[in-house]
Amino acid sequence: MRANRGLHAAALALLLVTGTAQAQNAPPLRGTLLGADAGDIACYLRIRDEAGSTRTWMASFEMCEQAEAVMGRRVTLVWRPGQVLHPSCQGNMDCGRSLHVMLVERMTPR
Repeated sequence: MRANRGLHAAALALLLVTGTAQAQNAPPLRGTLLGADAGDIACYLRIRDEAGSTRTWMASFEMCEQAEAVMGRRVTLVWRPGQVLHPSCQGNMDCGRSLHVMLVERMTPR
């Protein structure tokens, strides 16, 4: 019985730590757009979230074209799962490797 309690406590601790890590890595739904750069594999958006943390997130290339209109403004972000060229391909579109990521699909000013 004691072994089971210890196992349950360890499992609960793991779930709490994993849940916290996932929440910290979750893409923001709202934030301020601070920058946009077109890279080899995606558009890179620099976003300050509502907690004040600034991170760079991948977006579809179309988002770089639209970023100037909302630069410095608070935006609502819509995300979608997508694929980008794997960084090890170094821009070679024929390398055959890809990376599954969440991409900003749409930004609307708030």
